[in-house]
Amino acid sequence: MVQRDAIHTGKTPPRIHYIREWAERRGMSQADVARATGADKGLVSRWFNDGTVPGERYLSALTIAFHIDEPAALFRHPDEDWLARFFAERTEEERRRMIQTLEAAFPRKHA
Repeated sequence: MVQRDAIHTGKTPPRIHYIREWAERRGMSQADVARATGADKGLVSRWFNDGTVPGERYLSALTIAFHIDEPAALFRHPDEDWLARFFAERTEEERRRMIQTLEAAFPRKHA
């Protein structure tokens, strides 16, 4: 039997942004995001479900809607964003001590 190549296999690229997670964190539905950004509902749906990356105009609107500092935050999970800000202006010594404290409080589980 001849094996045929599957058409459109892997067509949908992995999502590279966290718009859905930011909206959930802010308690916003797709309709809320559409109203806040001026985007149509179909476009917002593609952001949430297909991983479509918004254009520059919408990235700015999303930044305002989600109350975040910069569009780049949309490409980090909301849980990572606060941590990045927390460590951003610390000295190397402070970072080292914080990491040691976290590792002592939450030791890695070895399988």
